[in-house]
Amino acid sequence: MEASIQRPHHPGPGGDSNTTVDNHGRGFYDFSLSIPFPSSMEAEIACRSLNPDPEPRRSGVQRELTVIGNKLILHWRAEEARFFRASVTTFLDYLALVLQTMERFGPPGSH
Repeated sequence: MEASIQRPHHPGPGGDSNTTVDNHGRGFYDFSLSIPFPSSMEAEIACRSLNPDPEPRRSGVQRELTVIGNKLILHWRAEEARFFRASVTTFLDYLALVLQTMERFGPPGSH
């Protein structure tokens, strides 16, 4: 599993090349996670299980799930730390449940 996070930063006089800002100068929290699965089919099943509903608009959180090969790629962007934290934490709880279910019932087509 690979993860990266960038926190908002208000650059000083020297600037900062790692800052994530929009056109209005607001900082964002960005978080990406790559989860390898045994097969692309299992990555697709996890993606469909985890992505039934979009984030509420009022939260200011954007979440994107994609599958590339056998990897589930997740990306979040949020303006506020509390909404960011709540979204990522809730999602990781659901991910743990999906992984436990997949482990319990085995690979697709095994039953």
